[in-house]
Amino acid sequence: MKAIPDELLEWKPSEDKFSIGDLLRHIASARLMFLGIFEHGSWTYTGHDTSNGASLEEISNYLESSQTKLTEGLLKIGNDVLSKKVLTLHGHEVSAWRILMSIPEHEIHHRGQISAYLQMNNIEPPQIFGLKIEQVKTL
Repeated sequence: MKAIPDELLEWKPSEDKFSIGDLLRHIASARLMFLGIFEHGSWTYTGHDTSNGASLEEISNYLESSQTKLTEGLLKIGNDVLSKKVLTLHGHEVSAWRILMSIPEHEIHHRGQISAYLQMNNIEPPQIFGLKIEQVKTL
């Protein structure tokens, strides 16, 4: 988030796409949605509008609080829930551990979008390990 300038928070590549702020709020809201599947067996998405954070600081707080709730919630329900069956959004029954594994997959997908959005605006996104591949090759 430190690489995102305030003026790009609501930037999006086209009118029908999420803005950078929308993507960040969506990641946070999706964490709570995933937790709801484990806790209540239901898919409830609270949205990604600016009521969940209008500034980078507010969005950062929302991301942090959603991660805390997700972590605490998963620890509270324990491992036994992972072998239970849950319904996907399409109504297919899967083991709950598959939903758990989709959480990082979902975040990686949207973080990649944010990285691409930054590059489209001539901003170098942070490298995942602090180095570009060209630098790794020379080590």
